[in-house]
Amino acid sequence: MRTAIYVIHASPGRTRLRLPWLRHDAKQATSLAEGLMRVEGVREVQVRPYTGSVLCISDPQELGVEGVLEEVRRRTGVDEVLRPGEEPPEEEQVLLRALSEGSGVARAASQFFKGVNLDLLRATEGRMDLGVLAAMGFAVAGAAEVAVTGRVSRPPWFNLAWWAFRTFATLEGVAIQNTPAPVRNNGGNGASPPGPDAARAPGHDA
Repeated sequence: MRTAIYVIHASPGRTRLRLPWLRHDAKQATSLAEGLMRVEGVREVQVRPYTGSVLCISDPQELGVEGVLEEVRRRTGVDEVLRPGEEPPEEEQVLLRALSEGSGVARAASQFFKGVNLDLLRATEGRMDLGVLAAMGFAVAGAAEVAVTGRVSRPPWFNLAWWAFRTFATLEGVAIQNTPAPVRNNGGNGASPPGPDAARAPGHDA
């Protein structure tokens, strides 16, 4: 992992950075949050070890963006700073590839099932594939359950939740395809709400 400070968003009084290595060092994340809170002009600090996100809210008259960067560099010992547009972080390159090509697990699973599907097509001389087999299997299993119990049972909640998600994904495919993923700027303005993994300096609640 490249050790650098990535500037995600910067405006007067609000600076959001990403320090990817903090994901593997929760102690340093807490230490950084506490150290920044002691800097004159800093009003609030949020450090999220899970994502490596660092949000610093300050009085722009007392501490600007460059001042925040200088404090972060001094307290972490990392000198390299990459600003928006200079170079996408390596981790975000991986994310962008996963968004365009699918995750590694998804690609491996897809390759496996495609192989099984080809074997089934060969065995049935092209008359049946996995989709048809799965549909027939569910239909037979459902009919057998009704025949044995004599009643049509209500589906469990997780089945209903899955069908709701699947219906949305099927009917709203155009919207999904045209909605960009907020990889580069954490939602556009960096104003994501505090999460349960946010490390704050003691005595400073949002």
